[in-house]
Amino acid sequence: MSSGVIILAAGAATRMGKAKMLLPFKQTTILQHIINEVVAVEPTAVYLVTGHYHQAISDNIDQANVQIVFNQYYANGMSSSIQIGLKHLLSDYPNIESIIIIVADQPFLNRDIIHALQALRQKTHKGLVAASYDGIIGTPVLLAIKYVEQLNQLIGDKGARSILQAFPEDLATVDFALGGLDIDNEADYEQFCKILNSVHVN
Repeated sequence: MSSGVIILAAGAATRMGKAKMLLPFKQTTILQHIINEVVAVEPTAVYLVTGHYHQAISDNIDQANVQIVFNQYYANGMSSSIQIGLKHLLSDYPNIESIIIIVADQPFLNRDIIHALQALRQKTHKGLVAASYDGIIGTPVLLAIKYVEQLNQLIGDKGARSILQAFPEDLATVDFALGGLDIDNEADYEQFCKILNSVHVN
């Protein structure tokens, strides 16, 4: 089943005050780690949507297997980044069967989680397969191509969660134990580093 991946990395990270996705992760950065894990599952295509930190990201990642899309309207929120990434993906790969949306501030995302999404999609034939953590159902999320219209109707700083809530009968979930730890501020990053030093992470 062909899948296109959209990685969202357009935000200004106002609470952090710097490009949080470029913070160190072992021998690389959080964003490069996420890209490496995504590429490892060999999707049809990977689109990285940038915005506020476009130049810094472009200068600091390996672009060999990623197509960068600059969202000049990133201030309009996450929905605008999803939609511009989707536009480029569907323009280049009009026959894609599913879309996987990933955010750039979940440092513990790995290839096993992405594989689990794909495997559960094949097993259940559900059109929506999302990660579950801390009582939340959210990213990463896999959506069948039939949900393109709903993605294009998103407004403001909303991701796909509203679609998951609207179609619960077509939803399956994958456990992502550390998915709730995203990087919004220095305290989050310190907590991430503590966990990273105490557990094995791919």
